[in-house]
Amino acid sequence: MAPDPSPLIQLATAYWGSATLIAAVRLRMPTHLSQGAATSEEVAARAGTEAVATDALLAGLVSLGLAEKTPAGQFRNTALADTFLVEGRPGFLGPALLYNGDVYPLWSRLDAVVRTGHVTQTPDQYLGDDAERTRNFVYGMHHRALGVGRAVAAVIDLTGRRRLADIGGGPGTYSALLTQKTPGLTAEVLDLPAVADIAREIVAGMGAGDRVTCTPFDYYKDTLTGTYDAVLISGVLHREQPDGVRSILAKASAASAPGAVIHLSDVMLDDDRAGPLFGTMFALNMRVLAHDGRCHSVAEQTSWLDEVGYTVTAVHRLPAPIHYTVIRAEKRA
Repeated sequence: MAPDPSPLIQLATAYWGSATLIAAVRLRMPTHLSQGAATSEEVAARAGTEAVATDALLAGLVSLGLAEKTPAGQFRNTALADTFLVEGRPGFLGPALLYNGDVYPLWSRLDAVVRTGHVTQTPDQYLGDDAERTRNFVYGMHHRALGVGRAVAAVIDLTGRRRLADIGGGPGTYSALLTQKTPGLTAEVLDLPAVADIAREIVAGMGAGDRVTCTPFDYYKDTLTGTYDAVLISGVLHREQPDGVRSILAKASAASAPGAVIHLSDVMLDDDRAGPLFGTMFALNMRVLAHDGRCHSVAEQTSWLDEVGYTVTAVHRLPAPIHYTVIRAEKRA
């Protein structure tokens, strides 16, 4: 008997659901529905959209579990949408989802990336050149880090440490969380100028402006100044090939005193580099985003840390939906 082709059809059309979600966020549909249950015509009036197409979109949200339709024909948010898709709510994930919307067109060219080895969009578009995409990217990282970061921060103990270098620290969310839980700790977020500018807003909004500074820094070109007794590299190394990782780790080691601790936090592959599923898909995502995008295994990074004078002392694998692994290592004397 021939295999059932249904899984292939499901894979081929899986983007329909994600495109529906992104469209709803862009059109602020959950925010409009938070004003009260309404017919599709009333929602279209609120959103300034075409009524028939709006009805189709709202029906799609119902089928995805993001909206409900009452017996009276009105639409309203589900608890999931009301919590995470309404602007102004503490759990609002809009920027993170819109960042994925910015990335989506690149996935349609994955075949070209694999054929040529070259990305179809330069990272500069969301790391400074395009202000809107940069803002979506940095705030997207922040909103994701609010969830992931709390889980990561829970396994990072920096008790007694005084100065943290957060290399490629993006929105500064991790530094803010770690300084909040660690008395006496200050942190320096080191990232590209356009990113650092937005990070200052975010850090100040988290009430950590007195403990966290945001410094323009390009880890390809710049050298770390001063000495740190703690280093965090989170969600950065998946943008780099092995030689790039070695270079970043060498710079961190050169600026760290003996006994300093370093934490690498990222999506990591199994040591055979054939799983897990989320890791392999994330690795492809980085491949369409960055020319040198690559996820690494714990074994690989343990070896690279050893090369620059660190000894791994612990590995924490965080479960789904976090999908991050945290490697802790100490600088040898």
